[in-house]
Amino acid sequence: MKRKRTLFAGIILVASFTFSPVFAQTPLPDDPSRGARLFVNKGCVKCHALKGEGGKTGPDLGKIDLGDTQLDLVAKLWNHIPSMAAGIERAKILKPDLTGEELGSIAAYLYFLKYFDEPGDVTKGKFIFNEKGCIACHPLSGKGKKGESGLDGFPQNISPVFLSMEIWNHGPEMIANMVQLGMKWPEFKETEMIDLLEYIKANAKGPKEIAYITPGNPKEGRKVFQSKGCIECHPAQGEKASGSGIDLSKKSKAYYRSLTRVTSTMWNKGPTVLAKMSQTKNGIPKFTPKEMADLVSYLYFLTFIDEPGNAVNGRKSFSDLGCVKCHGLDGKRGDIMHIDLSKYQKTVNPMEIAAGIWNHSMEIHRAIKQKGMQWPRFKKGEMADLLEYVRTSKKK
Repeated sequence: MKRKRTLFAGIILVASFTFSPVFAQTPLPDDPSRGARLFVNKGCVKCHALKGEGGKTGPDLGKIDLGDTQLDLVAKLWNHIPSMAAGIERAKILKPDLTGEELGSIAAYLYFLKYFDEPGDVTKGKFIFNEKGCIACHPLSGKGKKGESGLDGFPQNISPVFLSMEIWNHGPEMIANMVQLGMKWPEFKETEMIDLLEYIKANAKGPKEIAYITPGNPKEGRKVFQSKGCIECHPAQGEKASGSGIDLSKKSKAYYRSLTRVTSTMWNKGPTVLAKMSQTKNGIPKFTPKEMADLVSYLYFLTFIDEPGNAVNGRKSFSDLGCVKCHGLDGKRGDIMHIDLSKYQKTVNPMEIAAGIWNHSMEIHRAIKQKGMQWPRFKKGEMADLLEYVRTSKKK
């Protein structure tokens, strides 16, 4: 029950952040935990379960990969309107209307669901602790040969954030010790670190830690990314880097994982990254738990940010998808009817337009069905292009 309550109530405190004033790169909601409340209050939970908890009419959203950009998530909702309409009719409920802010909050909440770890396995964790060589430095109790903390000295309720912080703060010493012992830097696959962390928790008897099971502030995480020198090697979301590291925006899927698996990704690259950072002007950074929580949150949300839409491509989609039949092209009347979209011109937030589409989706579905037309489906990136065209198109 604790994990279920966490999904619906203890979600996150993520401050809004904007990478540029470009239309398609909109800020995240100030409080994506509001998305959890909206998911319940707007009735989404009546049809959709989250990892088994909730309705059974629609798919369990906790078991679907929703690691798309904000607008691609909205496109997924649109693509499933026909089946959603049938489910709503069977359940005899009303489809809720949403504001742009509400739709953005729900999208952020759905994107966030993967952040929570699955339960670890203590028995597997014990095997990993020995097999990966952790026991060579960290005994179950007391101190290691060079004063390393035993597991009983680790904080109770130890979190992945604490583990990430320790990796970086003590990385050079760990590497040096492994070299002396003739050990290779162990790599963790799949859920191995989740199991290891479960084993450490079972033996930890130190002071209780602020667990940071909820992510930090991605806006602050972006500042940490810059101030700690990460930006010197790695460009991200249009930010230029002086080094030749990988653009994290292009590898952002590697960080769309549960918190501990993000930690695994960071751990596996530890020696390489630490060696490079030791040669920068800032050197190897030190992190507080909050700084690490913020940084991980920033990395986690990289995929969620849309690239700017292309109005030219959007105009083509507007025609190809059949929008032109009702709305007309460039302000001209449509063949079937005329629904004016001029109110969306110069809209700053694309989610306002997306919400308008959502709110009228049932009427659109009925009209398309009556005309014997196929339901238009968006491909990746098309929603951003279409909305950019809608906000910039001019009457002729």
